[in-house]
Amino acid sequence: LSPGLPPGYLSPAPSPDEMLIQQRGRKRLPVTWSPDIEFKRSSFHSVVRTPPKNSPGRHSPPKLGVTLRSTPRKRLILGDAERIPLTPEKIDFTDISTPQKFKLSSPVKGTPPIKRARLEKTLDADFKGPLDTALKGLSPTQLISMIRNITHKHPELEQEIRKEMPSPDLAPLEEKLSYLKSNIFKSLPTSRLTSKTDSPAYSRASTHISAFKKTVIEQGKVLVESQHWEAVIQYVFLAWSYVKATPVWDNQPHNTQRKQCFRALTNFCMMALKKGVLNRSLLLDVQDKLQSMVADSEDIQSCLKYIQGNLKDLL
Repeated sequence: LSPGLPPGYLSPAPSPDEMLIQQRGRKRLPVTWSPDIEFKRSSFHSVVRTPPKNSPGRHSPPKLGVTLRSTPRKRLILGDAERIPLTPEKIDFTDISTPQKFKLSSPVKGTPPIKRARLEKTLDADFKGPLDTALKGLSPTQLISMIRNITHKHPELEQEIRKEMPSPDLAPLEEKLSYLKSNIFKSLPTSRLTSKTDSPAYSRASTHISAFKKTVIEQGKVLVESQHWEAVIQYVFLAWSYVKATPVWDNQPHNTQRKQCFRALTNFCMMALKKGVLNRSLLLDVQDKLQSMVADSEDIQSCLKYIQGNLKDLL
């Protein structure tokens, strides 16, 4: 360049429009250099930089409770044994007078807390109401425990209770079976143009069928555990009629729960025949009813054979 040329000859001053466009564009770094900016940048990088390793000529920095940005080996070497670890452990704050008295207890190694024994309270002595009113609020377990304690203190009352004990009432059991069976039919489609025994209909009623089967089996188990064998046989006949009234589905695998109910009732009947003391007239009555149930399930044939064998022994 010629020294005689003016400084703005090769780079003329920008027009006002060009200056406005440059201001709207991306911000550029300033041309002027400031020592304050460089000092701030250098100080920021020095803070973030990882501290250097300890050398023999340098003094090691004071140990902190928490080590930042260090490897596990450095944490093991530089870490303090008594510092509070940042781990999800339980801290016992019973005595925090000094930092050394923190007690750490792991939830895995600790023993579970001991549950307090539930205290059985007796009826208030000031209760003046009828006894049957107070008994209505007790659960079956409480009634059994109370009667057992009374007969243990007064053995002569046990025979009196046995004489007055009635047979189980099957009306509540039948009412529950009737309710669950009605839920099955309510869930079926009501349109005349759709089938009520196909797979889509079964998918709508499957939940209610499972609840019905569960109730049939659980109620029978309660009677079997009570060892009221004549009531067990009566329940078998009662529940059998409700199971028989449930829909028969087009797809045979969908009838599995129906067959399971029949099989469970057959087992209840066989257990009552084996463990109960039944007279001849009752066996003949049971035999007549079982013969009409063979068409529903062939499993009942085993009960018929057992009754026929007992009738021969009674002759």
